[in-house]
Amino acid sequence: MLNFYKRFLPQSASIQATLSALLAGSVKASHSVNLTGDALLAFNRCNQSLADAALLTHPVCRAELALVTDASDLAISGEWQPLAYFSQKLTLSQQKYSPYDRELLAIYESIKYFRHMLEARYLVVFIDHKPLSYAFNERKANCSSRQYRHLDYISQFTTDIRHISGKDNVVADPLSRVEELQMPIDLDVLASSQASDRELTQFLGGESSLRLEKLRIPNSQLQLYCDVSKSTPKPFVTKPLRRQLFDSLHSLSHPGANASAKLVAERFVWPGVCKGCREWSRQCLACQRAKIHRHISSPLGTFDLPRARFTFVHVHIIGPLPISQGYRYCLTAVDRFTR
Repeated sequence: MLNFYKRFLPQSASIQATLSALLAGSVKASHSVNLTGDALLAFNRCNQSLADAALLTHPVCRAELALVTDASDLAISGEWQPLAYFSQKLTLSQQKYSPYDRELLAIYESIKYFRHMLEARYLVVFIDHKPLSYAFNERKANCSSRQYRHLDYISQFTTDIRHISGKDNVVADPLSRVEELQMPIDLDVLASSQASDRELTQFLGGESSLRLEKLRIPNSQLQLYCDVSKSTPKPFVTKPLRRQLFDSLHSLSHPGANASAKLVAERFVWPGVCKGCREWSRQCLACQRAKIHRHISSPLGTFDLPRARFTFVHVHIIGPLPISQGYRYCLTAVDRFTR
């Protein structure tokens, strides 16, 4: 599904890089995957990227086009703002390219990806690697065969490559950079809250179905009490942070009560986690406005087929809808014979 929607997702290749590394060099379903902490964070971020998918606009035929590209050590990217996004993970051999070759590859792959939109149009390419702005002034003898092939293909669409500084390349640069992964809850705050939580102290000193142990968070010096009764450790969340945690996960896609409870319970633990999440889900105003909990299905009707067109015409008014060009309703008319 991520690949299907990738043109709506900025930085998709960088976000999926950790998960792609788990499947590298293997046949699908040939072995089990060890889901590390970093991989779980990457998976959650993929879900978040789907929830935050950018809204794209339609192209204007006579408007000037600009392609903004960038390359990092892991991925290349291009954006035809705000019509579409492109981001692609570099192969192991491509990661060894020089900065010049990676930036050239970013332009080449971006134009290939957007070819159906760029053909027969004037195009300007913006890059933050200044030597590339002189690429078409170089002699063929100074280019490798790969560079020459890339430049030859690019020249079929444009030779206008302009330099912009890295700090001004705010369009494509974030697409190819791995940013800090966002957690649904601040781990520093959670660790501090666990240290003074009375409920947690009672669980540690008494009998409970929870097996709480203090574990160190990967790539961090923090230690959190987690339930290790199952294969996947789950951090214990204290009372002051539970609603905040639920809201951050539930607001991703506003799933139903049971799905919300499962979403939280698979990752975190506290007494009555499922019951509390179901109750909070039913209190969500956005869900109450947008969801229909009782579905009334009308039986399908049957109509006799007339012998000629326009003997019977079914007319219906649809609305009210959001105003478009001053109109709020749609009139539909269906001829029973031709339908």
